[in-house]
Amino acid sequence: MIKISNNSIFYIVCPANYASGGPEDLHQMALALMQSGKKVFMHYLNYDAEKNSSPIHKEYEHYQIPYTFSIENSRQNIMIFPETFSIFIWEKKYSKIQKIIWWLSVSNFFTSLKAWEENFKENPPKLKHRLLGRIKLPTIKNIKKAKIHHLAHSYFSVDFLQKNKIETIGKISGYMEDMFLTGKSYVSQKKDIVTYNAVKNKDFLDKIRNLTPEINWLPMINMTLDEVADCMISAKVYVDFGHHPGREKMPREACLLDCCLIIGKEGSAFFKQDVPIKDEYHFDKTEENIPLIIEKIKDCIANYDSKIKDFADYKHDLLQEKIIFQKKINEIFAINEI
Repeated sequence: MIKISNNSIFYIVCPANYASGGPEDLHQMALALMQSGKKVFMHYLNYDAEKNSSPIHKEYEHYQIPYTFSIENSRQNIMIFPETFSIFIWEKKYSKIQKIIWWLSVSNFFTSLKAWEENFKENPPKLKHRLLGRIKLPTIKNIKKAKIHHLAHSYFSVDFLQKNKIETIGKISGYMEDMFLTGKSYVSQKKDIVTYNAVKNKDFLDKIRNLTPEINWLPMINMTLDEVADCMISAKVYVDFGHHPGREKMPREACLLDCCLIIGKEGSAFFKQDVPIKDEYHFDKTEENIPLIIEKIKDCIANYDSKIKDFADYKHDLLQEKIIFQKKINEIFAINEI
């Protein structure tokens, strides 16, 4: 059990000057902890002071979370690591502090592990550091031996941790920005547009696009959050056959802005608990399914007013995520020591 008192300090480990779904969730957690009365600091790693005047990415400045590079290494304090930074749990400067790995992703964990393995081959740690246990690869075997806690983010991560017999203290998923949580209907603003994340959808979706020149495809790439929202508000359909390392934000944003969703089944998207859409909109990424996918895209465009109703329950659930997030924070990180 995590021991939390009124004097406990929370440190949220986060990559400096980097914006993506994971860092956003980490800042959301820091804000929620602050709102529950906790003392919280962001603890940014990999900060390059020569390139940046601050470790805070501009996307997260509005959270107004204080940060520190100095840690009070005490048993009464808590440090939360994203799974991609789990190699740092053995650092001597964090030896006494209570540690939690928040599994924001499963796939990215293995990507980072592979990178560390290659780094160890090229730059082997000193023998004395290895013998003292100060430097270890964050393999599942090593992580299971460490005296740390684990927090799931998606059902994908719940399933992964259960299969590896790793107990969790709970499950907390991030929420969408307020601009997506209006609860309004955008049906009247729709055009015959199909949008997609151009960064994560390449070869497979290119085949579909090449076969459908009659469809108005609108790629989202290098856009601000406002531009993404504008794009989704005008589109009838959001298509995503990319890999989902965790609960991806874009499909949820698209649902909240009244897009029909046509989604693949890679990573977190395989689990209905993470992507609760009907089977008719959920496809394996195979050549055989391409004609069926095209047919469903055209069906959603032609019969949008009826098809969008299939996503009403999902939209309703997504509108509750911010409330549930704060509730989970309050429950899991409740003060339990005087």
